[in-house]
Amino acid sequence: MRINGNFFNNFMGSSFFNRHSTVSGMFGRRNVGSANMPDWNRVNKYSKTYMKDGVLYHVGNKNADRNRANKYSKTYMKDGVLYHKGNRTESKLYTRQGTLAGARPNQRRQFYSGQQILDAIKKYDSYTLGYDGRSIYFQGRENVYRSNGKYAGSHPVGEKMYFNPDYVNDALGIHNPKQMSVKDNEVRFDSYSYYQFKGKDGRNHTVLSMGSSLNAGTFANFGKERIDKEAVEYADFWEDVAHGNVWSIEQRYSQKEIRQKLTDVGIQNGFFTVTVGNRSQSYYLSANEDAMTLFDKETYDKRYNALISGKTFQLDKFQPGQTVTIGGKDYVLNEHKGIDIEYGAEVY
Repeated sequence: MRINGNFFNNFMGSSFFNRHSTVSGMFGRRNVGSANMPDWNRVNKYSKTYMKDGVLYHVGNKNADRNRANKYSKTYMKDGVLYHKGNRTESKLYTRQGTLAGARPNQRRQFYSGQQILDAIKKYDSYTLGYDGRSIYFQGRENVYRSNGKYAGSHPVGEKMYFNPDYVNDALGIHNPKQMSVKDNEVRFDSYSYYQFKGKDGRNHTVLSMGSSLNAGTFANFGKERIDKEAVEYADFWEDVAHGNVWSIEQRYSQKEIRQKLTDVGIQNGFFTVTVGNRSQSYYLSANEDAMTLFDKETYDKRYNALISGKTFQLDKFQPGQTVTIGGKDYVLNEHKGIDIEYGAEVY
């Protein structure tokens, strides 16, 4: 999953007015001016700013004649068009009633259900979560590829879908998180699901599985929550294992620590698989604690094929009939200097 972290906190950089001609949004904030608008849209600092005969006034301003607002005295509206110092400003953004056409503060938006947002997430290659000053929205993105097949970025497609994050989190099962378990030596995190685990501190922690990633925190929280460091560490480890990022894991943990994390959740020696959503990687966990802990199935297969073909013992010091020890078990070299070893046995 790629998320374009575009947290839009802009109010279109322009002024807009409601039907009572009260200043609304001019200063990067949102104003009511009408009892029909919700309380959270009220701008306390400018709530006493009003327009009379095309001139802006502020009740609390004692410096100007009859409370005329000095700073904004040259800003006025005529025939539904905003002017500043005699120049026409942003005229295309206003209707003749003086309402900003791009925002329509008095018009109700369509909000989508949590399940509708999840269905949209599954539909697109990637997506943007944004905030336009009033509501959080989702917009799908479509990948673009060059003629040679290389990825060249993405562009927005479809309409902006406004939503309440609480409803999406409900659809993801935040109130009934799953427990990660191991079955047939496979760790699996289903996509679009919350998972709970008990941390080293004895407390429960929650991570969110989305697409092929694991995330600490809730969906569309935009950094409003405290960072749960243990959840971040947990999510990063299992996501890296599922993506085959062995080098990254080995930079953060010792071989002993990696083995401990795997065995603590119930992984047994031999082949095991870790799946996060639609990403999966298989490994071989050796009983030999001196061997590398995480080597993938492809690496195992190469080692196994070299052992049975004799490539491992091509040096002159190895001769047919000689006994060699692999994984704590003795084998006799055949005429090709290979050994007869069962697939899945220890190869180091």
